Parts: sequence; structure tokens; C-alpha cells
Amino acid sequence: MAPEAAITLQLNSIDELFTAPAANPFSSHAVDILGEAGLDIVQKRALQRWPRLPRAVHLTVELPASQITPDLARDAPAAAQRYFAHKIEDNRLQRQLTIRRSLRQLLGAGVGILLALTLIALLLTAPLGWLPDFLRGVLIVLALYACSVLSFDAVWSVAFDWVPYVQENAAYRVLEASEITIEPTTTAEAGIALD
Repeated sequence: MAPEAAITLQLNSIDELFTAPAANPFSSHAVDILGEAGLDIVQKRALQRWPRLPRAVHLTVELPASQITPDLARDAPAAAQRYFAHKIEDNRLQRQLTIRRSLRQLLGAGVGILLALTLIALLLTAPLGWLPDFLRGVLIVLALYACSVLSFDAVWSVAFDWVPYVQENAAYRVLEASEITIEPTTTAEAGIALD
């Protein structure tokens, strides 16, 4: 694991921590420029050096001073913790669904491959041996091509489609253990910094 990371996120309001604002490339805040929620940006920053995730993240949320209250400083980190916990559970469920879907795809590919191999066997033996050699060769090549396409896509899906959910959950677990502080905006410059 990498050492601790410090992320500063400038927001116009605390809602932007969880809800994406409309994209506005003329703004100086990353959430506005990208049109993404603040915690989504932070999660991507934590993942940017995958698989070397930071051990911990210190997230500083900068808001206009008029919006900072004692309740907000207490409630925002708790809300972020609930958000991370629910994202981890949602990703776990999505990963399970993806694996099930991939296994069904692999089973379907297996049936298709079995049919293609049966056709190849028929083309090489007496039942379809009366076909011209050129046509049998073309049909065999097409059946082999179908086998390779079916198997590649199914195996790729089983091997890799679930990985993004595992990566995101690794980042959310780091963020779940992170320290979040709310401070008044100090500059009107860039909306996010990563040390």
C-alpha cells in the first residue's frame, strides 16, 4: 500500500459531495468542470495508482464559510461513511450479478461450442462426407471461428467483468477509514488537489 494521501475538494455546497452538479467547464471547481459528485472524484483519485492504494486518505472539503455549521462538520463525515458502506454493499451485489451473468454466458457458449463441434464431426464423417471438399473446409473454418468467438467472449467475461467492482470496493474501504474535515474555502483556484 502507498502512504497516506491528502485530497482537497472545493465545493459550492455540501450537496455536491454526493450529487453531481451540471457540467460547467467555466468553473474552477472539479465537480463543476466534470459534472461529477465530489465523492466519485475522490474515489477515482484514490484508485489512480491501483493496485497501490493509499493506506489512508485525509479528505478536506472546502466550502464557502457561510455554509459551515457545527452540525455540518459532525454530520457530513457520518453521511460519507454511510455512503461508502452502501456503495461497498452495492458493488458486492453488482459483482455477484456480473459473475452469475458471466457464468450463464459461459454455459451458453459451451452449448454453442458443442453444437459447432458436432457440426465439424458430421462434416468430417460419412453423414456429410458427400459435400464438396471446398464447402466442407469452409464450413469447418466457420465452425472453428464460431467456437473461438464464443469461448473468448465468455472466458473474458468470467475472468474480468467483475474486477471494476473489486477495485472500487478497495478504494471505498480506504475512504471509509479516512478522515474528513470541513474547512472554509481558502482559494478560488483548482477544485481538487492530490498530494
